[in-house]
Amino acid sequence: MENNAQILIECGPAWFGFSKSRTGQLDYVGKLAGPAPDVDGWQHLSGSAYFSPSFYTYLSDGLNTTVRLHVADGVDVSDADCYGYLLHVGALLAAVDAKDSLLAGSLYLRRRSTFEKFSQLSQFIMEPLCVEILFSLCYGRMQDASPSDIPLVFNMARDKLGFDPSRESLEQAFMRWFKDNPCTTLTLPLVGTRYHDWDCEPEVLDRLCDNLSVDDLVGHAAKIRRAKHDFYASLETTVQAEPYNPHDRNAIIVCIEDIRSKISGNPGVVKAGYIRALAAKVLRESRPKKMAYTSRLARIGGGEIVVQLDM
Repeated sequence: MENNAQILIECGPAWFGFSKSRTGQLDYVGKLAGPAPDVDGWQHLSGSAYFSPSFYTYLSDGLNTTVRLHVADGVDVSDADCYGYLLHVGALLAAVDAKDSLLAGSLYLRRRSTFEKFSQLSQFIMEPLCVEILFSLCYGRMQDASPSDIPLVFNMARDKLGFDPSRESLEQAFMRWFKDNPCTTLTLPLVGTRYHDWDCEPEVLDRLCDNLSVDDLVGHAAKIRRAKHDFYASLETTVQAEPYNPHDRNAIIVCIEDIRSKISGNPGVVKAGYIRALAAKVLRESRPKKMAYTSRLARIGGGEIVVQLDM
């Protein structure tokens, strides 16, 4: 695999390869196995700034990285469409690899015109997560994406779902899919967060920066950054059914360990928000006996709190 890769995209510990033929055909080689390849003498480029971990208060490990593009000597990527695609696709590759269906869909929407210029490559990259991406975009976000808005994703997911609109609705197709695929992983944002007590950015964490030393500013900043990341990653997150909810019997509530209390030594989760009602209905009705979902905090930022859960 590595021998065919003339273009490498580095996403932290993960590396993905592309090749380019003499006729200019761009092909996806896949995720590279083994240690990081030697790219000495290659051309090194930063990935597009349309995605950056700096946008987030917390971002899971697989995505908390700077995307870099490495091009072998003699390989021409100067064509505007090819160059733009390679700069933008790194974040999409990382999101799919991390099974972050919501972020993968959001990135696709953000640069849809770029990704659809290389539709076969984009389909191949997103295909393993296409059903989850479609669900997160159509049912998870407050800003709905209809199938007509995302034809590339919808066509892939329709085939994988076995969806026939003459026999069932898309909602019913997803219910059938979740019944038959209990190991599905979904990434979904919370709604109603402003009505609950969980504070994602308490001042107590900001005060860690008061201890920065000018004698080793870079070193101390790196330790604090790592400590804050590990602290967020350690927060207990629960996602479970709330059938006694008087407003919605399909409600799914999300609780997260309170940050101030954890620092004080007092354990306990507090209400952080809910899974959107449209998504909750599909999840609950597809598996009505399932009351709790294995879950983790995926990211915080851009006005969103996002959790990843296993069906």
